[in-house]
Amino acid sequence: MTEAQIHEIARQAAREAVKETLLTLGFDPNKPLEAQADMLFVRKTRLGSEAITRQGLMIAVATVTVAILGLIWASFKGHS
Repeated sequence: MTEAQIHEIARQAAREAVKETLLTLGFDPNKPLEAQADMLFVRKTRLGSEAITRQGLMIAVATVTVAILGLIWASFKGHS
């Protein structure tokens, strides 16, 4: 068996393995643009979720800060 034949067998085996893997993951190997669109959707969803989490944390910190400042102000004015 020549090196070229071995190389071709390896390429074909790799193609089949990748195709089977994609099918197992639920992707149609004949429609790569759909898979890319799906991955883009997942990325956008992840980034949106991360942004909401960051904003929620910032709101929580701001709320606690305002509450503490309010307590300090109230005790300063003698209303506590």
